[in-house]
Amino acid sequence: MGSGQSARKLTISNEEEVGVIKVSNAIVQRLAQGERARAARESASDTRPSAPIQHPAAPPSATPVAPQPQAGEATPGQPVYYYPELTISALQMQQQMEEELKRQDQHWQRRLRNLEDGYQKVNRVLEDEYNKAVSETSVTNSGQKIANIQSAVQPCLENSNKVLKCFQDHPKETLKCSNLVEEFSNCVWNVHYTRMIDTRS
Repeated sequence: MGSGQSARKLTISNEEEVGVIKVSNAIVQRLAQGERARAARESASDTRPSAPIQHPAAPPSATPVAPQPQAGEATPGQPVYYYPELTISALQMQQQMEEELKRQDQHWQRRLRNLEDGYQKVNRVLEDEYNKAVSETSVTNSGQKIANIQSAVQPCLENSNKVLKCFQDHPKETLKCSNLVEEFSNCVWNVHYTRMIDTRS
């Protein structure tokens, strides 16, 4: 009873004739009105005289001048033609895109120049401050110059390099570098001790 679905068949017969177009009454009336309007225009153009009638000239202030129809308006007997707006060609579209890309490129180049100018100003200020700090630290209050700024910042640089090289040469045998580590430690202690004595005196 429920194992399969039943198939339903529906047949629709088309009683319309082949090759016949059905038109509503509204379309028929519009077509008829268009025919009458065209016939009226043709008859109006046939009844116009071939030469325009000239009227005697009147003084301008005596009679008011009738307004002339503007270019967008049509006179009663003339047909009105509407021209469709032309579409943009592919070449014009490509030119517009290229112009937009140029404008964008110029905009970002200006922004980059402004950023670079800002960074250069910051770098100049930092360099001036650095030079000022170096000149202030190179001369002490008593007028004595510090002999080596590098040794003041990082003492025992030579011994430090020796220890580092030894550790790189013998990564698994660090005891071979113990004498260099001891020399480095003594150097650091000596620098610290001499500075302590200098500050006391």
